[in-house]
Amino acid sequence: MDRGQEQERDQDRVRAGRERRMAMADDVRKLEAVRERLVAVEEVAQTYPEGHYMRVRLESLRLNKVVEDLDEDLRDLYDRSAHPRGT
Repeated sequence: MDRGQEQERDQDRVRAGRERRMAMADDVRKLEAVRERLVAVEEVAQTYPEGHYMRVRLESLRLNKVVEDLDEDLRDLYDRSAHPRGT
C-alpha cells in the first residue's frame, strides 16, 4: 500500500469517527430534550391536589422511573463520548 492510499484510509477513519461523535451528540441532545419535557410533566402533575384524577393519571405513568432510565442512558452516552473506542 502506498503513502497516498494510507492517507486516504486515515482520512476515512477520521471522517467515520467524526460522524460517530456527531451522531452521539445528536442522541444526547434528543435524550436531554425528552428528559426535560418529562420532568416538566411531572412538575405539572404536582400542581394538582393529591387524589385529583389528572394527577393520579399522570403519576400512574411512572414518569419518574422513565426519567431515571433516561438519566442512566445519558450517563452511558456521556461516558462513551468522554472515552470513545475506535475514534
